[in-house]
Amino acid sequence: MHKVLLLLGMLLRKPLYGYEMHRIIRAHGELYADLKKGNLYYLLDRLAADGYLRVEAEAGTRGARGERLIYEITDKGRERFNELLREILLTYEPAHTGVDTAVVFLAGLPAAEGMQLLEERRRIVAERRAAVAAELSTLADSGPLVQIASDHLISLIDAELAWIDRSLAYLRSVGWAASSGEPPQHTTKEMKMDS
Repeated sequence: MHKVLLLLGMLLRKPLYGYEMHRIIRAHGELYADLKKGNLYYLLDRLAADGYLRVEAEAGTRGARGERLIYEITDKGRERFNELLREILLTYEPAHTGVDTAVVFLAGLPAAEGMQLLEERRRIVAERRAAVAAELSTLADSGPLVQIASDHLISLIDAELAWIDRSLAYLRSVGWAASSGEPPQHTTKEMKMDS
């Protein structure tokens, strides 16, 4: 849904051709990172087929087809954009990356290795945060809404780092790193109280 919102939103100001949209997406890096070039063209074709976009071919350009396609949002597309904007802002879905499942089964490894894996995850996430922050700093003059979108992304990474730090501290405090691997049976409530 958010990819469709992005594409429709980009076309609100003016018609654009695919390469131009891809360039804008790449320039905004981390904010639009999960939309690759192949997905972009697939979504544009699907949106056009659904009547949200009008497509016009411009002849005489370089490339395999000798033309480029210019995409323009339709009235139906504007309506869909407004629906999606409201829906996405009012929906909260926790991101499930698989880490929760992996942690549940971490007891299958030696405790020392489990701790090393969590520490390595922390290092990887911290490096990613530094890279994302550096990339987002190039968007600093893009206006207040881009700033709060950037802050949201950084806040999510900071939350991951805080969770890893709490988890490592908790596992150390209950002596899991020195155990055979199976953590003591504590409830989630007890863990929150310890943090």
